[in-house]
Amino acid sequence: MIDNEALYQVNSDKFVTRMMGNEMVMVPLSDRVADMTSVLTLNEVGADILKAFEKPCTINDVIKKLLDIYEIDEETLTFDIQTFVNNAIEKKVIVKAELPV
Repeated sequence: MIDNEALYQVNSDKFVTRMMGNEMVMVPLSDRVADMTSVLTLNEVGADILKAFEKPCTINDVIKKLLDIYEIDEETLTFDIQTFVNNAIEKKVIVKAELPV
C-alpha cells in the first residue's frame, strides 16, 4: 500500500517522456538506450499525474493540484491517483523520492 504523505517522483533515469498532442509517450531506457518494444502511452489525465511527479511531491499534493484542474469528486480522484501510482511503481515509472542528506 502506498503512503499519501510519502514523497514520490518520476524515475527519470529509466524513462524518457515526450508529449505528442494530448498524449504522453514514455520510452523505457535500458543501459541508456531506448527500448522501443516497451513504449507506454498516457492520456491527458495520466500525463498530468506524471508531470506532477517530475519533482518530489506527495500523492495528496497531486490530488490538490488536479482537483483545481478537473471537475471530479475528491474520493474518485484519490482512488484513481492511488491506482495510477501503484501501477507506476510496479513498472518503476515512479519511485519513492530520496531525500538529500
